[in-house]
Amino acid sequence: MDRAKYVIVGGGLAGFNAVAPIRERDPDGRLVLLTDEQERPYDRVPLSKRYLQGALSRDGVFLRPAEFFEENQVELHTRKRATKLDAKAKVLSLEDGTELRYDKLLLATGGWPRRLPLPGADLQGIHYLRTLEDSDALKGAMEHAKRLVVVGGGFIGCEVAAAGVLKGLDSTVVEVGPYLLNLAFDEPTGRWVMEYLAAKGMKVRCGERATKFHGEGGRITGVETASGPVIPADLVVVGVGLIPNTALAKAAGLAVDNGIVVNERLEASAPDVYAAGDVARFYSPVFERHLRVEHYDVAVRHGKVAGANMAGAGVAFTELPYFFSDMFELRIHVHGTLSDHDRILLRGERKVTEQGGFVQFYMKGGQVMAYLGVNRKLKEERAAQRLIASRRTFEDTTPLEDPSTDLAALSG
Repeated sequence: MDRAKYVIVGGGLAGFNAVAPIRERDPDGRLVLLTDEQERPYDRVPLSKRYLQGALSRDGVFLRPAEFFEENQVELHTRKRATKLDAKAKVLSLEDGTELRYDKLLLATGGWPRRLPLPGADLQGIHYLRTLEDSDALKGAMEHAKRLVVVGGGFIGCEVAAAGVLKGLDSTVVEVGPYLLNLAFDEPTGRWVMEYLAAKGMKVRCGERATKFHGEGGRITGVETASGPVIPADLVVVGVGLIPNTALAKAAGLAVDNGIVVNERLEASAPDVYAAGDVARFYSPVFERHLRVEHYDVAVRHGKVAGANMAGAGVAFTELPYFFSDMFELRIHVHGTLSDHDRILLRGERKVTEQGGFVQFYMKGGQVMAYLGVNRKLKEERAAQRLIASRRTFEDTTPLEDPSTDLAALSG
């Protein structure tokens, strides 16, 4: 049976970023990286943004040149899918029948787009976006489309619709919730973003549930909603969430609860097994509870911590959750967790000017749980990060609401 000291399942941001810290601590231990995709590790973030818009070349999405893996003694295997994990025997089985024994294993299996099982779901012209191959197909389809309908008003949906507008397509977002980005933002913020996007030319249909895909000759022609009207479309993108790919872990008996459950060192419930990135439900010492975050920065930092710990570092993941989104001239950055608060403080006015945008603090019991900055400077973001991590309790929140108060002075 083949054997490797380190095995990484998943070639996304988390899996790739585990490589460097392993090699820093162990230059020679055999390291195998498996991905079921046909490409070497790449960055998924631009797939709905700059790459889809045509502002980034295909080479620009790859995390490292192909030579990187050979130079760092990383055995990269593309189109290799792991099908079974025996955590007790420390054996990983692959689809081609290969069995691989490991000393340390990282599951960075990410997730896949949630599918809409509606009538007409098999029509040509309906796209989901997760992989580089998906983005290539959508990018090509946009060149010949006139009317784009995006089902789902989350970040992926809004970013794809924005790309459609920039490419001159008649772009409509259909969202079942009362406003865009409603799973992430409070209503005033979500409605403000929605108005901004509408002013840029994006059509928005909130409070509408897609019920059927209409087609002719096997191709999409429109999306029907519960209220009755059919929205014409020659291109549809569905973005209604991600399902964490926990099948391998669950079948192996690992603790799974909306992701693979890990501790602050990203260790799963089986010895010498780690999980990182979108698939990991990790313990946050800052917020003293488990979180699962589907965003770039967490995946990168998870990979680094997991890799270091696989090589014996024994460090905790103490970073704040972070995500960002770019749509037209709008730059949204969030640090902390938006899902747990009892009130929101607005710092400045909800508008974007040449001088910048605004800030919101999400509070609970006088403590800052999250910072949301729209078109703000990096220096302020860093101060806000320190403020959240300090767990300082504010009896008087006036300084947080006053734009003239330096956040750096509050964060210590």
